[in-house]
Amino acid sequence: MSLHLNPGAPEPEPQRSLSAELKDSAVRTFLPVLLPLAVMWLLWLVNMWSGNWLNITLRLTPRSIEGLSGILFMPVLHGSFSHLLGNTFSWLVLGGMVSLLTRRFTVVMSGVWLISGIILWMIGTPWVLRPDGSSWGGHVGASGVIYGFAAFLIVYGLVTRRLVAILFAVFVIFFYGLSMLMGMMPVTSGFRVSWTGHLSGAIAGIVVAWVLTRRVREERRSRPSRSPGSEDQPPPWF
Repeated sequence: MSLHLNPGAPEPEPQRSLSAELKDSAVRTFLPVLLPLAVMWLLWLVNMWSGNWLNITLRLTPRSIEGLSGILFMPVLHGSFSHLLGNTFSWLVLGGMVSLLTRRFTVVMSGVWLISGIILWMIGTPWVLRPDGSSWGGHVGASGVIYGFAAFLIVYGLVTRRLVAILFAVFVIFFYGLSMLMGMMPVTSGFRVSWTGHLSGAIAGIVVAWVLTRRVREERRSRPSRSPGSEDQPPPWF
């Protein structure tokens, strides 16, 4: 019996198991959500050790040249443990939903982050939470970006009209809608809430959602209102 070997033939690639594929998918989906959160917790520890130096130095101060750095650093800084803990839960829920829905979490986060910071720098009221409960002339906290996530999910669901996107939008409206509306009103300033930061984040989320759904809107405008056989096509899920 002879054995014929072909040294030039490529070796077949080993098939990956379903568990490995799911693991890689979970890492790609949730790692971008967890990394900024890890930075927030690390900087909170550093800030506590440094006597609030990071918040004093890198806060966003509206209409102030020295406060421009806050556009980049404000979302990763927090005034207290409860402030950070509250934002952590919402970041995981809403940020995770954005990542699951779009697979473009970094793009959405970066857009909301920068646009909300710029808007807040222009319209912000001089307030921020300090560990002792007093107020001062800057803003810190990730709640603006979180409001952007919520607004993005609502607009994205309404524009794309896809099943999962609509379900996510309904979830956000049902569980966050009322508190979001209250958080964007000036009446909450007496409760040490940065309502202008929340409003800036919501505006940024709407802008980013509108930009990222441009192709969907263009395709919808270019399609005829009713095409033969369209009833037989299954609706998209994502």
